[in-house]
Amino acid sequence: MRPSLFLFLYLGSVTFVAAQTNLPAPPAAQNFIANGGFEAGFRRENLWDGVDTTGFLASERGALPVLTTSGMISDTAMPVSVSVADLSGDGLLDLAVMDVLGYLRIYFNSGTKTEPKFTLAELSTLFLSRVRAGDPTLQGITAIHARQGQRIHLTDILRSGKKDLILGNYLGEIMIVPNAGSAIRPEFRQPQTVAQVLIPTMKDSLKKWGNVFAPVTWDWNRDSRDDLLVGEGSYSANSIHLLLNQGSGRPVFDENNRSVLAYGMGLEQLSPCVVDYNGDGVQDLLVTERTGKVAVYLSGSTPWKPGEDIPFDSFISLGGAAQTPAQSADKDPLSAAKASGLLSIGGIATIAQGDFNGDGLFDLVFGKSNGRVALSLNTGTKSQPKFGTPQDLKGDSNTPVFNFPSGWESDFGLTRGNFYGFYNVVKAADDATAKPSEGSACLKIGYVASPNKIMPVPSQFSSSTAGFNFGALLNLTPAILAASPANFFAMTQVGRRPLAIGQTYVFSMKVKGARVSEASVLITYSIEKKRETRVERGDRGSARVSSTDLKEQKNVVAKFTVGPEWTEVRKEFTVKFDNRELSDLPTVTSWNTSICVTLAPSVGMLYMDDMKILPK
Repeated sequence: MRPSLFLFLYLGSVTFVAAQTNLPAPPAAQNFIANGGFEAGFRRENLWDGVDTTGFLASERGALPVLTTSGMISDTAMPVSVSVADLSGDGLLDLAVMDVLGYLRIYFNSGTKTEPKFTLAELSTLFLSRVRAGDPTLQGITAIHARQGQRIHLTDILRSGKKDLILGNYLGEIMIVPNAGSAIRPEFRQPQTVAQVLIPTMKDSLKKWGNVFAPVTWDWNRDSRDDLLVGEGSYSANSIHLLLNQGSGRPVFDENNRSVLAYGMGLEQLSPCVVDYNGDGVQDLLVTERTGKVAVYLSGSTPWKPGEDIPFDSFISLGGAAQTPAQSADKDPLSAAKASGLLSIGGIATIAQGDFNGDGLFDLVFGKSNGRVALSLNTGTKSQPKFGTPQDLKGDSNTPVFNFPSGWESDFGLTRGNFYGFYNVVKAADDATAKPSEGSACLKIGYVASPNKIMPVPSQFSSSTAGFNFGALLNLTPAILAASPANFFAMTQVGRRPLAIGQTYVFSMKVKGARVSEASVLITYSIEKKRETRVERGDRGSARVSSTDLKEQKNVVAKFTVGPEWTEVRKEFTVKFDNRELSDLPTVTSWNTSICVTLAPSVGMLYMDDMKILPK
């Protein structure tokens, strides 16, 4: 891992040198910072409002380590999760979509019962995927992705008359987030602790019996309490599990009332949906699997009894009903999945159902691993549904892209719940406030405006986790970034040209902005000198390898403040090491430069321009 560039040296006095007009001008020194004027940028989609630049409904993409068909665990693209319900009380079906990182977007339907229309998404304040140090519900788990990959389902399991949110995650947890709003203005609030929304499925809540959970609810045993159906994710031969609800009011589940409702029989990454598929008045299961096909599990004609499972019937074919039993290779899912002409999303997907065109038939909605949402309308009948190729849904196409600074690694808190944060290379024509101090562009850091009209604008930003101390920050490691506040922005550039030992350099840049705190420039340089490696022989053939390699790292830090007009940040530093033997070397081994700031959520803003490191 390369060293990050951080340390806190305070700004020294500025030295002015009088011009000598009788001497020829020396050649301009080459800037050690690449793209320090922020004239170059690269395109990055702005997905905060849930629509990409081509107009498709889209959310952030992501991958999680899961067991693959090769038998190895490797990072695998995960789909966004989708659920369907009328959340605004207008009789139209809306879409709830949660991306892999844990952001919940609601697309309110502004069309008609026969022609749905989705424009922009409204973000909920909910962000449950952040793993926090010392969380007693994690039992030592520190992986930052442990609570990502959430699968959601809108449900009235709490019998509140409103749609609440139940979700499962990569770790194998089930959570229920009550709708704190109303049946026409939903609000899913961030709990103070995850423990407040966790619903145990084992007597020992710290024990996990599976992972990549995909939940749905339905009163399967007809006792007027919604039960929990869970599609399980990463183990071979996954299944759909049924947990009967033992509670009155708040649901209660335990392992003594958990059974397999539908066997995967070799299928993986299962995500279920409850629907009366063949119009016989009995609820069946539609289940997406690893390759994106849709498996059909048909219930029998008699009422379900505890311990019974629903048999696999077929996969849905394109342009027709499900395969007939003869086509499904004796109802072996792995064999049936190899048939041609099957409906497929083309990868791991999630599924939901609802009537989107008012014809009385259920249609299918899919969450895809490319971040998009697709709809397949049912053109069949109640007893023989018929589906075509799922079509990606479109919304408003006017969302501009971000122009991230080339040559920089930029972290704007996306994995920490920093709603609406961004980096953007802007010109005067793009931003009247910018007024670059040199060249035609500068860098802007801040927040885009929220498009929320029905739901409250996200205003809760998670703080740093235990142990984070900005004042003692020395390295921008993934662990440090994961522990930092949501509204912590950091950008880093690895040095391309070696710094000379003994040389004095001057760092400078122009800044302006508002509501900026804890702002610092951090420069780290290090050196390593290879020396002799010795092997010392011990008793009974043992050996000990010792190395006398020399290593040393130095850090330079300059804190700064900003105002409404361009001001200069300036810091001189001389490259040197305490070890004299290292000081005899000509250049450092590696170095980098970082800018770290925290901005007031929603309103903080920082402009930067004309960043340089020049030899003095």
